[in-house]
Amino acid sequence: MKNRTSGFTLVELMVVVLLVGLVALVSTQIPLFSLSSWRKGTERLRMQRDANVAMIRIQRKLRPASNAGVLNSYTLYIDQGTRESFFLEELDGDTLFYQTSDVAPTEVVIGGADAPFEVTSFDVTSSGDETINIFLALKMKRENVQTTLRTAVKPRN
Repeated sequence: MKNRTSGFTLVELMVVVLLVGLVALVSTQIPLFSLSSWRKGTERLRMQRDANVAMIRIQRKLRPASNAGVLNSYTLYIDQGTRESFFLEELDGDTLFYQTSDVAPTEVVIGGADAPFEVTSFDVTSSGDETINIFLALKMKRENVQTTLRTAVKPRN
């Protein structure tokens, strides 16, 4: 009678554990990669949407203005009498504000500490025909993605 032991050797068990570990690792990375791509796409979409809303808001305030103009390259005033203005804050450099008067608190138009993007540029210039050119550039904080918007508005009054 032969004395035969059944079972697996240590090498066979180690190979199986290694293969199962590799399969588990690969199968968990696919959903994580998809989720990361989804979040980045959502943040990009939010950045573009918020930039568009900010430009529409600036245009709506600027079109009926009577004495709109450019104070400097990053400040657009809507009404000199009431001091309504849009401006990029110099201190933090990543938030576009709207101010209704000298004493009223400023209101964030786009950007801020909780936004996944920052305003990299808000440039306003005026042309000879009283047209005001506006350029708005935003950049994602965690990745190298940016969007830019340009418009030209001529106040009606």
